[in-house]
Amino acid sequence: LGVFMSLSITSVGDEFEPPIRHMWECGTPQAGVRGAGFPILEKAEHRQLYLATQETGGYSHHSRLFHHGGRFYAMWSNHRHGEDGPGQRVLWSWSDDGETWRKWTELYPSPMPMEPSDEPGFVLTAGGWKVVGDRLFALASANSVVGFENSERTSFRERPDRVHKFRRRERRGRFARQVLPDGTLGKIFCLGKTPPEQDQLTFQAAPSDDPQFAPLAKAIREQFPRRRLPKGIDTNRLCEATYYQARDGRQVVLMRDDCYSHRLYVSISDDGRAWPTAYPTDIPDSPSLTTNVALPDGTVLLIGNQMAPAFDNPGKPDHYGRDPLLVSVSADGYTFSRAYALRCGQQEWHIPRKLVRGRGGGAQYPSALVHGKHLYVLYSMGKEDVWISRVPLSDLGLSGAR
Repeated sequence: LGVFMSLSITSVGDEFEPPIRHMWECGTPQAGVRGAGFPILEKAEHRQLYLATQETGGYSHHSRLFHHGGRFYAMWSNHRHGEDGPGQRVLWSWSDDGETWRKWTELYPSPMPMEPSDEPGFVLTAGGWKVVGDRLFALASANSVVGFENSERTSFRERPDRVHKFRRRERRGRFARQVLPDGTLGKIFCLGKTPPEQDQLTFQAAPSDDPQFAPLAKAIREQFPRRRLPKGIDTNRLCEATYYQARDGRQVVLMRDDCYSHRLYVSISDDGRAWPTAYPTDIPDSPSLTTNVALPDGTVLLIGNQMAPAFDNPGKPDHYGRDPLLVSVSADGYTFSRAYALRCGQQEWHIPRKLVRGRGGGAQYPSALVHGKHLYVLYSMGKEDVWISRVPLSDLGLSGAR
C-alpha cells in the first residue's frame, strides 16, 4: 500500500493509534456554507421522479439506477411510516432519454400490511438490476426485522432505544422479475430458497427450482459474488461498502462505520477475493452511503455526503446533515484531489417529520452511472422524495464518453 501516506490518530475507545490512510486532498468541508465551500455544479439539471404524499408513502430510499437497451431504469424502497418498516415495498420508473420519466409505479408490492418502522416484520428493499442475455431483471432483497441491537452487537431489544438503534435482520432471500421492453413486468420468482413466510406474503413467488425460472435464478446468482466485508483495524462496525477497480488494476473497497468516526475505511485487494484489514482514511463521511463510478481511463468518481469537518467524535453531532451531495474526482482511485457540490439544500417536508420516522438531511444514498458525456445520479431527497441529477463530465474537468 505504498501509494498511501500514513498518519496517526488515536481511535476513540481503543488503546492503540491505527494509521490513517491519506486519500483526501479536497479540503475540509465548511459547516453552514452552501456547497460546504466546494465549487457548486450550477449547470447540473435536477428532475423529480417521486413526490411523496401521505397516501403513497413519505419514506423513500435505497435508489438504484441502471441503463440498458437505450433506456434508463430507476427503483427505490418506499414505506408510509418510516425506514425499513414492515411491508416496505419497491417502486420504479423509466426513461428513454434520462430527462422525461414515466410516472412511478409499483415494482414489488408490499409483502404485508405496512406497520410503523419500530415494529418487527417482513421488509423488501430495492436490490438493483441484472441482465441475463438481453433480458433485464429487477431484484429485491427480503429481510425480517426481528429487533434492535447496539453498535457492538452485544445487546438486543425488541424495540429501539437510544442505544439499541441498529436493526437486527434475518435474511429471507431475494426476488427477481423480468422487465419487458414495453414496461410490463414478469412473474416474481425466488433467487434462493423460498422464504419461510411465503404463505404469509401478499404476492406469490415461484421457487428457484421451478423449471421455468431455475436457469434464470442460477444465472442471476452467478452475477452476485458473495463478498464478506473485511474487518477493520479497530473495533468499529463497518458497513455500506462501495467497490471499484483502481487505475493500476487493484480492487478497492470503501466502507463507512456505525461508530461515528466520520471517516471512510479502505481495504485494497490484488484479486478482489482476499481482502486485507481495512484502515481508516481521511475521506470525510457524514456518515452516509457513498457510491462510485470507475471510468475506463482509471478515473474514479466518488459520490456521497463527504460532509464531516471533524473526525473521531462519536458524541454530538452523530450526523453532519447530508448536505450537499458531493462528487469527488480521483485520477488513480487512491487520491481524491477535487470535489464538487452536485445538489445543495435540505429537504422541505411535505409530510410532517413526526409522522414518518428515520428521515433527514438533503440529497443522499446515491446511485450513479455515466452515459455519453454526462454523469447521472439518482438519490432520495431527505429520504422523502426521489430525484435524479445530470451534469456534463466537462463540468468535472473530464472529457470523453463511456
